[in-house]
Amino acid sequence: MSLQAEVSAETYTPACAETYTPAEVSQAIRYLSTEQKTLLVKIAKAYVWKTSYGYEDLIQEAFARVLEGKRVWPRNLPIVVFLRGVMRSIASDWPPERHDDAVQVDEIGYVNHAAAARIDAQKMLALFDDDPIAQKIFVAMLEGAKGEELRALSGLAQKDYETKRTKMRRRLEKVCHE
Repeated sequence: MSLQAEVSAETYTPACAETYTPAEVSQAIRYLSTEQKTLLVKIAKAYVWKTSYGYEDLIQEAFARVLEGKRVWPRNLPIVVFLRGVMRSIASDWPPERHDDAVQVDEIGYVNHAAAARIDAQKMLALFDDDPIAQKIFVAMLEGAKGEELRALSGLAQKDYETKRTKMRRRLEKVCHE
Protein backbone atom coordinates (compact mmCIF):
# COMPACT_ATOMS: atom_id res chain seq x y z
CA MET A 1 0.00 0.00 0.00
CA SER A 2 1.45 3.36 -0.96
CA LEU A 3 1.83 6.30 1.40
CA GLN A 4 -0.67 8.30 -0.63
CA ALA A 5 -3.24 5.50 -0.32
CA GLU A 6 -2.70 5.36 3.48
CA VAL A 7 -3.15 9.13 3.85
CA SER A 8 -6.28 9.03 1.73
CA ALA A 9 -7.66 6.15 3.78
CA GLU A 10 -6.98 8.01 7.04
CA THR A 11 -8.59 11.25 5.92
CA TYR A 12 -11.48 9.69 4.02
CA THR A 13 -14.75 10.18 5.84
CA PRO A 14 -17.63 8.36 4.17
CA ALA A 15 -20.26 10.30 6.13
CA CYS A 16 -19.18 13.58 4.55
CA ALA A 17 -18.64 12.32 1.03
CA GLU A 18 -21.61 9.96 0.73
CA THR A 19 -24.27 11.86 2.67
CA TYR A 20 -25.77 15.33 2.53
CA THR A 21 -24.81 17.91 5.14
CA PRO A 22 -27.48 19.33 7.49
CA ALA A 23 -27.39 22.59 5.52
CA GLU A 24 -28.01 20.73 2.26
CA VAL A 25 -30.84 18.77 3.87
CA SER A 26 -32.41 21.97 5.17
CA GLN A 27 -32.25 23.53 1.73
CA ALA A 28 -33.69 20.42 0.06
CA ILE A 29 -36.62 20.36 2.50
CA ARG A 30 -37.23 24.07 1.97
CA TYR A 31 -37.37 23.58 -1.81
CA LEU A 32 -39.57 20.48 -1.96
CA SER A 33 -41.93 20.71 -4.93
CA THR A 34 -45.70 20.58 -4.53
CA GLU A 35 -45.71 17.08 -6.00
CA GLN A 36 -43.06 15.92 -3.52
CA LYS A 37 -44.97 17.43 -0.59
CA THR A 38 -48.18 15.77 -1.75
CA LEU A 39 -46.40 12.45 -2.07
CA LEU A 40 -44.93 12.79 1.44
CA VAL A 41 -48.39 13.49 2.86
CA LYS A 42 -49.81 10.39 1.14
CA ILE A 43 -46.92 8.28 2.41
CA ALA A 44 -47.31 9.63 5.95
CA LYS A 45 -51.04 8.91 5.94
CA ALA A 46 -50.32 5.36 4.85
CA TYR A 47 -47.94 4.78 7.75
CA VAL A 48 -49.79 6.47 10.64
CA TRP A 49 -53.21 4.88 10.24
CA LYS A 50 -52.57 2.38 13.02
CA THR A 51 -50.92 4.84 15.43
CA SER A 52 -52.50 7.50 17.61
CA TYR A 53 -50.52 10.22 15.82
CA GLY A 54 -51.44 12.33 12.81
CA TYR A 55 -49.66 12.35 9.49
CA GLU A 56 -48.39 15.88 10.18
CA ASP A 57 -46.65 14.58 13.31
CA LEU A 58 -44.91 11.89 11.30
CA ILE A 59 -43.67 14.31 8.65
CA GLN A 60 -42.43 16.77 11.26
CA GLU A 61 -40.68 14.04 13.22
CA ALA A 62 -38.96 12.80 10.06
CA PHE A 63 -37.79 16.32 9.21
CA ALA A 64 -36.60 16.87 12.78
CA ARG A 65 -34.57 13.66 12.90
CA VAL A 66 -32.93 14.38 9.56
CA LEU A 67 -32.15 18.01 10.42
CA GLU A 68 -30.75 17.02 13.83
CA GLY A 69 -28.46 14.51 12.14
CA LYS A 70 -30.07 11.49 13.78
CA ARG A 71 -30.75 10.16 10.28
CA VAL A 72 -28.34 10.84 7.43
CA TRP A 73 -29.45 11.18 3.83
CA PRO A 74 -27.30 9.20 1.41
CA ARG A 75 -26.52 11.08 -1.79
CA ASN A 76 -27.59 8.13 -3.93
CA LEU A 77 -31.26 8.31 -2.77
CA PRO A 78 -33.92 10.77 -3.91
CA ILE A 79 -35.28 12.82 -1.00
CA VAL A 80 -38.79 11.34 -1.12
CA VAL A 81 -37.45 7.78 -1.09
CA PHE A 82 -35.19 8.62 1.84
CA LEU A 83 -37.93 10.38 3.84
CA ARG A 84 -40.30 7.47 3.14
CA GLY A 85 -37.83 5.16 4.83
CA VAL A 86 -37.42 7.54 7.76
CA MET A 87 -41.20 7.82 8.20
CA ARG A 88 -41.68 4.05 7.94
CA SER A 89 -39.06 3.54 10.64
CA ILE A 90 -40.58 6.16 12.94
CA ALA A 91 -44.13 4.86 12.47
CA SER A 92 -43.03 1.32 13.24
CA ASP A 93 -41.42 2.57 16.47
CA TRP A 94 -44.55 4.41 17.58
CA PRO A 95 -46.93 2.37 19.70
CA PRO A 96 -50.09 1.25 17.91
CA GLU A 97 -53.33 2.99 18.78
CA ARG A 98 -54.96 1.17 21.67
CA HIS A 99 -58.64 0.77 22.24
CA ASP A 100 -60.20 -0.19 25.53
CA ASP A 101 -62.99 -2.55 24.55
CA ALA A 102 -64.54 -2.48 28.01
CA VAL A 103 -66.33 0.87 28.21
CA GLN A 104 -65.85 3.84 25.93
CA VAL A 105 -67.41 7.21 26.53
CA ASP A 106 -67.32 9.42 23.48
CA GLU A 107 -67.62 13.19 23.27
CA ILE A 108 -71.43 13.05 23.39
CA GLY A 109 -71.31 11.08 26.62
CA TYR A 110 -72.62 7.73 25.40
CA VAL A 111 -71.34 4.91 27.54
CA ASN A 112 -72.90 2.11 25.52
CA HIS A 113 -72.22 2.40 21.80
CA ALA A 114 -74.82 -0.26 20.97
CA ALA A 115 -77.45 1.84 22.73
CA ALA A 116 -76.23 4.96 20.90
CA ALA A 117 -76.48 3.11 17.58
CA ARG A 118 -80.05 2.06 18.44
CA ILE A 119 -80.94 5.69 19.21
CA ASP A 120 -79.43 6.83 15.91
CA ALA A 121 -81.26 4.06 14.05
CA GLN A 122 -84.53 5.12 15.68
CA LYS A 123 -83.94 8.72 14.60
CA MET A 124 -83.21 7.61 11.05
CA LEU A 125 -86.27 5.35 11.03
CA ALA A 126 -88.37 8.34 12.11
CA LEU A 127 -87.31 10.06 8.87
CA PHE A 128 -89.55 7.60 7.07
CA ASP A 129 -92.64 7.93 9.30
CA ASP A 130 -94.59 9.03 6.21
CA ASP A 131 -93.52 5.97 4.21
CA PRO A 132 -94.17 2.50 5.72
CA ILE A 133 -92.49 0.68 2.80
CA ALA A 134 -89.31 2.73 3.28
CA GLN A 135 -89.44 1.91 7.00
CA LYS A 136 -89.80 -1.79 6.19
CA ILE A 137 -86.77 -1.62 3.85
CA PHE A 138 -84.73 0.34 6.40
CA VAL A 139 -85.45 -2.12 9.22
CA ALA A 140 -84.53 -5.03 6.96
CA MET A 141 -81.24 -3.27 6.10
CA LEU A 142 -80.47 -2.85 9.80
CA GLU A 143 -81.08 -6.56 10.25
CA GLY A 144 -78.58 -7.35 7.50
CA ALA A 145 -80.77 -7.97 4.48
CA LYS A 146 -79.24 -7.04 1.13
CA GLY A 147 -80.00 -6.79 -2.56
CA GLU A 148 -82.79 -8.94 -3.92
CA GLU A 149 -83.87 -9.95 -0.43
CA LEU A 150 -84.64 -6.29 0.36
CA ARG A 151 -86.60 -5.89 -2.86
CA ALA A 152 -88.61 -9.04 -2.17
CA LEU A 153 -89.37 -7.90 1.41
CA SER A 154 -90.61 -4.56 0.09
CA GLY A 155 -93.05 -6.22 -2.30
CA LEU A 156 -92.13 -3.67 -4.99
CA ALA A 157 -91.24 -4.21 -8.62
CA GLN A 158 -87.55 -3.70 -9.46
CA LYS A 159 -87.99 -0.19 -10.89
CA ASP A 160 -90.22 0.94 -7.99
CA TYR A 161 -87.76 -0.54 -5.50
CA GLU A 162 -84.83 1.35 -7.06
CA THR A 163 -86.86 4.58 -6.97
CA LYS A 164 -87.68 3.99 -3.31
CA ARG A 165 -84.02 3.32 -2.42
CA THR A 166 -82.96 6.51 -4.21
CA LYS A 167 -85.56 8.48 -2.27
CA MET A 168 -84.36 6.95 1.02
CA ARG A 169 -80.70 7.64 0.23
CA ARG A 170 -81.41 11.26 -0.67
CA ARG A 171 -83.39 11.80 2.50
CA LEU A 172 -80.61 10.33 4.64
CA GLU A 173 -77.94 12.37 2.82
CA LYS A 174 -79.98 15.55 3.30
CA VAL A 175 -80.20 14.98 7.05
CA CYS A 176 -76.49 14.07 7.30
CA HIS A 177 -75.43 17.29 5.55
CA GLU A 178 -77.60 19.60 7.66
